[in-house]
Amino acid sequence: MGLFRKHDPKIAAQFAEIIEQGTNQSESEFLDSLNVITRIVETDDSYSTNQKLAIYELLSQISNCQPEQRQKYARRLMRKLK
Repeated sequence: MGLFRKHDPKIAAQFAEIIEQGTNQSESEFLDSLNVITRIVETDDSYSTNQKLAIYELLSQISNCQPEQRQKYARRLMRKLK
């Protein structure tokens, strides 16, 4: 475990795809899609516990915000996933 770990870029790409598709989905479909990211991050050992907690916090915020505000949290979350 080094100081500068590389995370799987597929996770960030999948999250970007979920955000893009979220404009055409119902609220429950969008939340189900976000659960996929939660499970992936949970099992990925390249994220430290503190990083996972920060990601979970942002996932919670994006789940509970208005659709118009999702982009703000999505940008923050993309930075954490990379």
